[in-house]
Amino acid sequence: MFLLFVPNRFAFTRQMGAAILLLNLLLSPAVAQLQTSEPLEQQLDQYLVTTFDDTAAADIFINSLFERYYVNATTDIAFASKVRLLSYQASAFLYQQQQQQADNVLTELLALLDQSNDADALSEIYATEIEFLVYQRELTAAVLKADRLELIVKQANTPRVRYYAHNLLGRLLRADSQYEQALQHFTDALDAVIETDDQFTLRRRSFLNYAIAQVYTDLKKWPEAKTLIDQLIVDAQKYQFQQFLPDLYLMQGFITAEQQDFTAAILSNTLGIAAAQANNQPDIELTFQNNLGSIYMEQENYSAAKQTLRLAATKAEQLNNNFISHSIDFNLGYIAVMEGNYDDGLSAMLTELDFFKNNDSKAQFEPTLGWLARAYGKAGKFQLQAATLQQQLTLRAEILTSEREQSVLELQNRYDTKAKSQLITILEQENNLKAQLLDNQKLQQQLTGLFALVLIFAAILLYQLYRKVRLSNRKLREANKQLEFQSLRDPLTGLFNRRALQEHMQRRDKFGRRQTDANEKANAFLLLDIDFFKKINDNNGHAAGDEVLKQLSDRLSKVCREHDLVIRWGGEEFLLYLDNIAPEQVTGFCQRILEVIAGEPVPCDNKLITVSASGGFIHLPFAGIDEAELNWERALQIADMALYLSKVNGRNQVYAITGLRCDYDAARQPLTDDLQGAIRQNMVDYITIKGPALTNKNAAE
Repeated sequence: MFLLFVPNRFAFTRQMGAAILLLNLLLSPAVAQLQTSEPLEQQLDQYLVTTFDDTAAADIFINSLFERYYVNATTDIAFASKVRLLSYQASAFLYQQQQQQADNVLTELLALLDQSNDADALSEIYATEIEFLVYQRELTAAVLKADRLELIVKQANTPRVRYYAHNLLGRLLRADSQYEQALQHFTDALDAVIETDDQFTLRRRSFLNYAIAQVYTDLKKWPEAKTLIDQLIVDAQKYQFQQFLPDLYLMQGFITAEQQDFTAAILSNTLGIAAAQANNQPDIELTFQNNLGSIYMEQENYSAAKQTLRLAATKAEQLNNNFISHSIDFNLGYIAVMEGNYDDGLSAMLTELDFFKNNDSKAQFEPTLGWLARAYGKAGKFQLQAATLQQQLTLRAEILTSEREQSVLELQNRYDTKAKSQLITILEQENNLKAQLLDNQKLQQQLTGLFALVLIFAAILLYQLYRKVRLSNRKLREANKQLEFQSLRDPLTGLFNRRALQEHMQRRDKFGRRQTDANEKANAFLLLDIDFFKKINDNNGHAAGDEVLKQLSDRLSKVCREHDLVIRWGGEEFLLYLDNIAPEQVTGFCQRILEVIAGEPVPCDNKLITVSASGGFIHLPFAGIDEAELNWERALQIADMALYLSKVNGRNQVYAITGLRCDYDAARQPLTDDLQGAIRQNMVDYITIKGPALTNKNAAE
């Protein structure tokens, strides 16, 4: 059974985006401390009301406000109101999918950062920038900028701004699997809501409870999630929040199905279809139909399941809903197996399984393996069934342990970076204070110039202070350099961290990107992941795992060139950024890397731990494609999918994606979503580089 819960995915339709934007911003008025333009503030409040009732009319209204008060303004408006207006206009363009206009307004908004130190205004600007990155699925960049917003929003006073920032941070951290931090930000957003009492307070509280229910669903805390969602449905019906009912019924149906209460799940999905039709939400209606078919499958009512799913498949094709089409095809393949058509059914399921490997999180992908195992059992393929169940158990263990450990480590690194940034700021403020004291002393010397003794005393004092200031400045510069170095390094291995790569790529963009054809030297990424690292920790302890990471870091640093970057990408992952590597050098270089990792075991506490790694390689620019079309983050996503193929096809090897065999426009979608499919369709050139044979008894099985 392949159940879908669309709001759980980090993507937005126009209607969903507008609703989230509205609920993020619906707090007013501003507090008295901020100077605002009252007529404009009132009209911006009215815009929010209009957004809730009529999205198209709201778009026209915000465009008119932007033209009147900003583009064609005859008088200046208050700074806080200008920030709010530009933030709303940029977000409106974004959710209208007018990317160029949205980017232009965001650029104007970011240009205001240097004009004020007000925490409310800065928080709204930073939050809008992160909203853009979230919408564009650039989560790494968004998480890196989140620390800055978390610091500044603590000083904000306006409930509207605090609600917007904390709600946005909660959504972002939930997408990054940092559930505890996400819940804390949702709680802080609720504190901001409590300070208001207007017509939107109930809606805002309902939305926050919905977000918390989503977190509970991610953590599979079904009773807690169901209690919240049941109450939200009651409130939505009571207060006439009809437009939220489809999403609420969708979550309720998903939860009750996971609790094996299929009668309740069918009722929720049936009510959801009616609500989606009443609110003109065809994509959510389609999801309900897929879920109904899945529930019939669970009940082994395959006739009703096929009828429902085939109708849904026709509608998915009409709506061009690619993801649900894959889900329906997976479910229909399962039904074919259950009805005795083993080969065709399993072939369809395996085809769709490749798609979900590359497009689902581990938590969303794990239940799919259970249904594949059940299909293998029905077909009598018991060895494949056992292997699939073992893969599911391994993945489930990783979800419950490894990812949480990695999340804690990443959180610690981000905290350390944030603390160091704060210390740099404090030292700079102290230096500025001492410089001001020096200026004041000079002024005192001028005023007392007629008194010789005082002048001599002041001169001596000034000289001593000057020496202290020079010494303090020198120490401050040294401390700043050391803190800057540490903020770019991983504390365990001493390698560069993600922030270091982000800054390096920003400098690279600033000073010009390399344009190459397929035969010239280019930059490249090699993403590596230690094989069976969890078994190393389980069998030898976490101290041994840390020792493996440190020794492999040393080996990689020695084999790479001075101008290459060796990066601790997170957990057991390393990233090599290579400068000037020609296509004919790829195989030899990757073989050296695999050899230096697996050629010799890692000694630790009188043990020899055999280690190997899997990797994915890609040039940058890739296949001569302009980086405006395929930037470094997209290229890194392709390398990550290539790494995954190395894992599932045997480990201790590197898949190198070396070129395209067709136009980029034809390959764009498969490269983004389904690398295995692109390989099967002969769209890309690739090579497989094998590592050395593993003989130690501690080698991963």
